[in-house]
Amino acid sequence: MKNRIKLCIGLSVLFAMSATATICKGMNNKTVNADDDYCYVDFFNNYKREDFTLSSNFSGKGNNLLYLSVKATRGALLEKPTDPERKNYAFVGWYLDEVCSIGWNFATDKVNQNMRLFAKWDVASNAEILEPTYTPPSTVLEDSAETDYVIDSIMHFTINYNYNQIKVSTAALMKLEANKDNILPLMEYRVKNGKEFTATYNNKKITVTCNGVQQVINVVDDSINLVVDNSTYEQKAKNYEAKALEKDSYHVMLAGSSSIEFWEDSTEVLEPIVSFNHGIGGTTIEQWDELLNKRLVFPFKPKMVVYYVGINNVINSKESQDVIWNRLLNFFNHTHEAMPNTKVQYILMNQLPGYPGYKDTINYVNNQAIEYQKSNPWLTLINPGLKLLKDNGEPDASYFRTDGLHLSHYGYIIWGGIIKQSIIDGLNK
Repeated sequence: MKNRIKLCIGLSVLFAMSATATICKGMNNKTVNADDDYCYVDFFNNYKREDFTLSSNFSGKGNNLLYLSVKATRGALLEKPTDPERKNYAFVGWYLDEVCSIGWNFATDKVNQNMRLFAKWDVASNAEILEPTYTPPSTVLEDSAETDYVIDSIMHFTINYNYNQIKVSTAALMKLEANKDNILPLMEYRVKNGKEFTATYNNKKITVTCNGVQQVINVVDDSINLVVDNSTYEQKAKNYEAKALEKDSYHVMLAGSSSIEFWEDSTEVLEPIVSFNHGIGGTTIEQWDELLNKRLVFPFKPKMVVYYVGINNVINSKESQDVIWNRLLNFFNHTHEAMPNTKVQYILMNQLPGYPGYKDTINYVNNQAIEYQKSNPWLTLINPGLKLLKDNGEPDASYFRTDGLHLSHYGYIIWGGIIKQSIIDGLNK
């Protein structure tokens, strides 16, 4: 677990984006803007995500964000912007280099070319940045209950008491086998105080013992019924399942389509939060609802899951807005029913510069989700797409790759920063 974030950090971001009025060729101090009277200055928050060690021997990571971009008169003084803020840090000043060795003096230094300035930070006294708080659901059953214990589910799979069995996926089977001497951490259960309660797994059977009385639950491998009808998606799902034993319970899971999968540095960006990314590009709402949740989310018992699904129902399946919303509604309800104690966040769909014809459908589904959330407070909605719009409300192509669909590196910086803050806020509630 990382304990603190960096004092002042290294390399700049290489943006995969088209040139705009605020990012121009002169940013490397080699050329100047075509208009000789003006220069452009970019201010960076300067917490680039790279490994570092402070003098206190604490280690951590950071991320670089564009704080402000201004047009300045050549040969004139630069107006000092409002100091940026950062939790647990004190802002020191602006510097010409990323290692913060050459300071910028706003009272005397004049702008002569396009350039970047980088923030320098000091760790505030006694500040530690730890993973946000989270309390797992209570396992205590009230004394007035008619039974000594209740098993709500096992890795979010429901027990069918008519057949005294539970159907599980491949990752769930792997976790049962690996923890066969004590599978209580894999279960959602409650037991009365003072009762001796154990659960073990062997030969496709779960044996629960409470004060000497045993209950046996048969385990059925249901993986054959959870295969995705697309060879590429299926292989990716299998790849995630193969690493199931590397991933502990009670962390944050990212799940959904390509915007999740292509967020390649999500694990580093979300630190110190421990997270896993199980995105599969091209997948739809119903594939996650009916198949992939059981394979890539439920067995990992996440304390929070963050989804981005639906956009492929819009632009690939070309379904009507009502069909898409009904699918998403079922997905919300089924997810909460299976994981009632898991915090669920849903990222509203981005407007896409390459697909303007779907704007109304995306807005309709997003607005329906907003209305749904008002009466379902267990769900948190995240809307980072608002920050990817121009002033006129249209999506800014510079935040997307050339396909007009997937986020660029700079787009992910904006998108990911908002998602991270939502996760922090949600875990601290």
